[in-house]
Amino acid sequence: MTTEESNADALKAHPALAAASSSGQLRGRLTLLAIVAICVLPLLAALYFRYVSPPEITATAGESLDPVPLPFEWLQTTDGQPLQHPEVGGKWLLILTAPGGCDARCEHTLYLTRQARTAQGRNIARLDRLWLITDSTKPAAQLLAEHPDLLLVKATDDKVLEVLGGSDSRHINLIDRRGLVVFRYADDPDPKAFIRELGKLIRF
Repeated sequence: MTTEESNADALKAHPALAAASSSGQLRGRLTLLAIVAICVLPLLAALYFRYVSPPEITATAGESLDPVPLPFEWLQTTDGQPLQHPEVGGKWLLILTAPGGCDARCEHTLYLTRQARTAQGRNIARLDRLWLITDSTKPAAQLLAEHPDLLLVKATDDKVLEVLGGSDSRHINLIDRRGLVVFRYADDPDPKAFIRELGKLIRF
């Protein structure tokens, strides 16, 4: 008689032992399922809330807008290259519109957006900063050296500025990963509230 047959006979002879064995197998399967659920469900929830139904964020520092597409076909870098759509790299974009001369107010806004991006820690790669220059003035080299992560862009059509708040706008606009203008901030928002709100938004 084989070992398996002996075990089977023993289980038949002792129903309580058979029940205990069956119960042990069931507990083992349930434990395995629980481990899988713990590992997989948070990932599924994160994917759902990021791509299917992002939760709404109540504005505390900026103004929530009805999403409107930013016309990327009318935006290009200062060397004439087309601006990459954010969905290509999964980025959010902070766009400041200001003349190339950049007065003290403009410099303050650039500093604030740089600090806000840096404060995002491990999520810093999800957010890019753009300066849409509204005139033909070339920014000072010293100023640009202070902002190595800043991308300079220009518009080939005034309709871009209309979408971003107007030709005289000094706002900071937030563009989501789909290329939609979704939030607008004053050029001097409360730093803590601004950083906190950005952190909540760019996670999705």
